[in-house]
Amino acid sequence: MALEPPVEEEYPSLEHAESVVCLHARLQGYALTRRNLVKDKRKPPTVRRRDMRCSKGGVKRGEGVLRDTGTRMTECPFEIRILRTEWGTWKVQVHNGDHNHDASINDSEHSQYRRPADTEVSAIRSLHGSGVAPRNIVANLLEQNSHTLVTSREVYNVISKQRKERLQGLSPIEALIKEIDRDPEDLWALEYTTDGNGHVNFLFIAPCSQIELAQQFPDVAFIDATYRTNRYNMPLIHFMVVTSYRKTVSVAMCFVASEEEAMYSRAVKAFKTLVMGDAKIEVFLTDDDSSLKAALSLYYPDTAQLLCLWHVNKNVEEKVNKTWRINTSNEDNEENKEKRKAFMAEWNNVSIKQVSVSQLRRGARGQEIALIFRYRSSIRRRKKALKRLI
Repeated sequence: MALEPPVEEEYPSLEHAESVVCLHARLQGYALTRRNLVKDKRKPPTVRRRDMRCSKGGVKRGEGVLRDTGTRMTECPFEIRILRTEWGTWKVQVHNGDHNHDASINDSEHSQYRRPADTEVSAIRSLHGSGVAPRNIVANLLEQNSHTLVTSREVYNVISKQRKERLQGLSPIEALIKEIDRDPEDLWALEYTTDGNGHVNFLFIAPCSQIELAQQFPDVAFIDATYRTNRYNMPLIHFMVVTSYRKTVSVAMCFVASEEEAMYSRAVKAFKTLVMGDAKIEVFLTDDDSSLKAALSLYYPDTAQLLCLWHVNKNVEEKVNKTWRINTSNEDNEENKEKRKAFMAEWNNVSIKQVSVSQLRRGARGQEIALIFRYRSSIRRRKKALKRLI
């Protein structure tokens, strides 16, 4: 089927003319894109011509390096021009009315028709701000308008554009610091430093509401460090406390440039200065990182440091696997599997508050349990740690 060009008529405004020719193109099964905007030499210059071409016009920008890439471009020669007349009206002129492709089967083949309307953009921004996932945003838009062509790709584009507008040319971390500094109610505790190139190498943030909570429940504090979880590969130190309801709550976070002891020391110092103040912490639970433990010993020399239960269980499992090895050349595989299974079942039933170390060593499987407990320090230190938890 031949794709008919629009009728060459005059319209009162450029916007009106554009809307008419775009609607005609959609009904015919193709789409138009803006090509050039020509202005005259007056001061200030004014628009005298708008050039539009078929969306399949033009050439492919480049070939893929790692894989073959497709393109919708067919170098279609179709082009129209919207000219300003001497009476101030705008006339549509078909510069080249030929197409070298068939009509589209579905409007969704053209990105112009998938572009969300202003009301849909507002809805996307509102839903995204409420934490709604893009796929659910698309479902919501379809409920509001079953004829919408918006896909997840368009939703991501709106979110990306909103993010760039909010950043205002700054990096995410620069925008974060600027937003916290401008907080009129002073709801955050903030400390940061930069290197010689202006890059942030230390960032400590804590909401004041969580600081008050931490000072009310200072007995047990968790400190956990995560690595390679952000685009900058900066270690993140997470500070938490346990409330009287046995709930773990987040208190502060600190991004550091490296895992060196000096960085951990700065983080612990900021935690003590900006968050805890004179509040007395009874015990720290950590992942047994030597640099972190050294930093805690510097600023909290009288506070006990224990390994958190998750890491205890991981260490026990590691020792179990080393004690009863399983491999293809071992005839005792089945027996070792049973020993592993039996020990882990017994370990999971152990209650630290009710069972002492000596009782564990005198248990039904005393020899195996004693062997496993060699990974820990002396019996005296174990008893001392257990007393702190009781």
